[in-house]
Amino acid sequence: MNSQTEMWKTVRWASVILALLALAWLGLRVFERGMGNTVNGLEKVLGAITSSNTRIVEGRAEISQTSQISELALVEMKMSATRSFENESYVLKYLPAGTKKLIIRGEYRVTAGYKLEPGVSLRMENGMPVARFPDPEILSVELLDFQQLSEKDGWMNQITSQDREQLIKELNIQMRQEARRSGVLEIVESSLHTRLRDLLGAGEVKVERAPKEKGNPPSH
Repeated sequence: MNSQTEMWKTVRWASVILALLALAWLGLRVFERGMGNTVNGLEKVLGAITSSNTRIVEGRAEISQTSQISELALVEMKMSATRSFENESYVLKYLPAGTKKLIIRGEYRVTAGYKLEPGVSLRMENGMPVARFPDPEILSVELLDFQQLSEKDGWMNQITSQDREQLIKELNIQMRQEARRSGVLEIVESSLHTRLRDLLGAGEVKVERAPKEKGNPPSH
């Protein structure tokens, strides 16, 4: 009688242990499946934001490395800039030939965002989404139209087509510099945070800088 009681106790304990092991195995499978779905979700979000091919690498989603650098334009706005040109010349180094002066105003379409170089990724860290992106930058300045506000020729020193072309080149450079100082890059950063939060359904998202590629000169 005692031997049968001990045997049943042993069977019950073995059943309990087996049940606990089964629950632990099932919990591990559910956890792994949940982690897989989370990483897959990050890959889909990164692909949706960047419109790029993505892949899973060591638990994070990152854009696939390609031979060409693509761009993510988040802000597009119209801006204007004004620039002047003035030149005084002489005949035979002594006789003044007069002063020529030209002032033009350009209307531009400015696009700002990110260059999607290798290193752009999205991962979870301590329950918070962490996105790795490069510094935002001015992607393009497109001259839509320009107005000639003032033009003055010297009596032997007249404005040429080369003068106008050079002034427009300088105006393009000036527009890019003014766009950087306008605060549009801060708007780009805010837009990226908002998109990530909306797509991930997260209350907070951390954005860190991607390492810069060696040998790439800074853009102007």
